[in-house]
Amino acid sequence: MTPLVLLLTEAEVERLFSLDDALVTSEEAFRLLGTGAAENAVRQRVIRAGATLNLMGAIAPTLGVMGVKTYPVVRTDVTQGAAFTFQLFDVTTGQLTALLRANVLGNLRTAAATAVATRVLARPDSRTLAVFGAGWVARGQLLATVRALPSLERVRVVGRSPERLAAFCTELAGETGLDVAPSDAESAVRLADVVITATGASDPVFDGSWLRPGTHVNAVGSNYAVKRELDAAAVLAADVVAVDSIDVARTESGDLIAGLDDWSGVVDLGTILVGKATGRTSDEQITLFESQGMALLDLTAAHHVVGRANAEGVGVRLDSW
Repeated sequence: MTPLVLLLTEAEVERLFSLDDALVTSEEAFRLLGTGAAENAVRQRVIRAGATLNLMGAIAPTLGVMGVKTYPVVRTDVTQGAAFTFQLFDVTTGQLTALLRANVLGNLRTAAATAVATRVLARPDSRTLAVFGAGWVARGQLLATVRALPSLERVRVVGRSPERLAAFCTELAGETGLDVAPSDAESAVRLADVVITATGASDPVFDGSWLRPGTHVNAVGSNYAVKRELDAAAVLAADVVAVDSIDVARTESGDLIAGLDDWSGVVDLGTILVGKATGRTSDEQITLFESQGMALLDLTAAHHVVGRANAEGVGVRLDSW
């Protein structure tokens, strides 16, 4: 008999998967990669006539699953919204077991990945956060990073639209209880203990010479080789450079591709988590995490969501496919 296939809507995934869940599943993904217990494929892009089809996959035998994330992007006069979907398969039979809408899942796992990196690499006494960007990605980044920085007191946000920036700061101040306020780029970076770039920029958003000793930087907005949020000065200032996946970063990290001649010191975040590589060793070091996104993060998240859905009887189950 063909196994049932579970279908989950965006609303159902949102109900079943929280930011706290994402923190657990994201660390699990990094540890699996760090120990060599999972395989993550570099994102593939098929491009034609203004349309791009993105595909990324991963296998985690110890979890009994493998999966593929797909999302199309269409650019005409405006960029049309992407519909993210994730297909989950049984690793022993190859059978499709679940099909999930994955917009919420992707946003939460991206934010959680940054929080894991911040917990591992930032100074634990960090009190000031600078955020570049005032959109939904930046919102998730801020909310997740708050969980990783117990001493955080203030957030300075840099954005292009004054109206959107003001609304963002008001909303996040109310949600976090922190001092969240707009700022210019230089002031934000010079005061920051932690900097997050979560923009759609194609060119560097600040001067790397503004970074203070001891700062941790999370660069999450660019996953194209030709796009950069950080200049060479910021990249070269880093004493520790960690990525979600070196294979992915070599293909997609415009910051590192343009800013580094020598990749020998770049490490997977997972190898720091499992003790195979060294992270921060002093309060004076500048550390950098480059996040391009891994299907393995989606896979561990989807595995968790499907487990909860099955336990709670959520979703539609097809008896044939």
